[in-house]
Amino acid sequence: MANSQNQKHIPKIEFIFLKFTNMQTPNKQIFFLLFLPFLITTKCKENTQNNLSDLCLTQVCSFHEPVIRRVKFPFIIINDSLPSSCGYPGFDLLCNGDDKLQIHLPNSGVFSIKEIDYVKQELLLNDPGNCLPRRLLALNYSKVVVDSPFNPVFEQDYVFYNCSNEFFNSSDDQIRPIKCLSGENYGVFATPLEKIVKGNSSLCRKIGIIKGPFRPRSSEMDSFSNLEGDIGLTWAQPRECGECYRRSGKCGFKSNSNFEVGCFNLPRRDFTRGSILALTLSFAIPLLLVTFCITYICIKKKCSRRRTTLESHTLASTVTPQPRRVIHGLDQSIIESYPKVVLGESRRLPKPATGEKNCPICLGEYLAKDILRTIPNCGHCFHVDCVDEWLLLNASCPVCRNSPPNTPENNA
Repeated sequence: MANSQNQKHIPKIEFIFLKFTNMQTPNKQIFFLLFLPFLITTKCKENTQNNLSDLCLTQVCSFHEPVIRRVKFPFIIINDSLPSSCGYPGFDLLCNGDDKLQIHLPNSGVFSIKEIDYVKQELLLNDPGNCLPRRLLALNYSKVVVDSPFNPVFEQDYVFYNCSNEFFNSSDDQIRPIKCLSGENYGVFATPLEKIVKGNSSLCRKIGIIKGPFRPRSSEMDSFSNLEGDIGLTWAQPRECGECYRRSGKCGFKSNSNFEVGCFNLPRRDFTRGSILALTLSFAIPLLLVTFCITYICIKKKCSRRRTTLESHTLASTVTPQPRRVIHGLDQSIIESYPKVVLGESRRLPKPATGEKNCPICLGEYLAKDILRTIPNCGHCFHVDCVDEWLLLNASCPVCRNSPPNTPENNA
């Protein structure tokens, strides 16, 4: 693999010397020779970093294992396939005969790995024998994290009791014994609530108190049910890897000379020239279209307004002004001076010879008690409201077109 990677960098070296031979002036060649050592040193340093990170691949005990148990830096599975520089000191893992991932903690023994969270830098462990409380009672948990890079995520003191079956039958708290620690005639349970057995002290014997690294339960009853949860451990060093994996990078040593950790192969988030051009066009084209539409609408409205103004001026110049109509009617006081009559039940008009039965203006039939107005001289009768409105506009009788007197004196 190293030979193939070195071959990839040969064209870069040839390109450097081609640039040197193509330089025409001696001053440029001298400047290039002075700058060449710095360039080669920088390139070699970059190649060393890339080689270290590229050599350290993701490891698995079995391809059937879930993704949460795949091994990456700072962890390393101890074997001959990868160099020791692919793992951080104290993060050695191993695979058992069943291809299950395990870790050996100093002074504590081997634990099964249930999950590795590289972003939160947390590790979930359990007992390969499926009896984690027994391991904690035998180990003295205070030694679990000694001489290791790990610390508990949660801690809580638990009191262990050995009680007869009579205690479990008489208890109203539904306490369930730990199966792997209990027998036919007795049961063992753990609880952070020491007051539970105070009333039944003769039925129970206190085994001891241990500090359990179990995850907190959702209620108090769950907290002392069976303690079959997982141990949660975390690590503080190397602290750079959590952020690196969150950004989808690759964590590893920068070089073989020290334990300085770096983040490599981060996805590029800067814009390329093509993406900038596409982004610019995506904003510029709609903006140009909107500007063009607004300009077109404004010009169209302005032209339409100018055309309307020209047409109105042309129409005004071609249309001959009509003479103003002058209304010649009678004054209200003159109209009021004309006699009025009230029709009786016989509906006989003051001038019966006319034989009129309807008002000539509204064409409505005369009825008893209607008020009529008679025009002097001609004697034609009309409804008061009808003839008054007529005479205000016309100074003549609606029937014979004769002009009545226009002064009260003449009427008198």
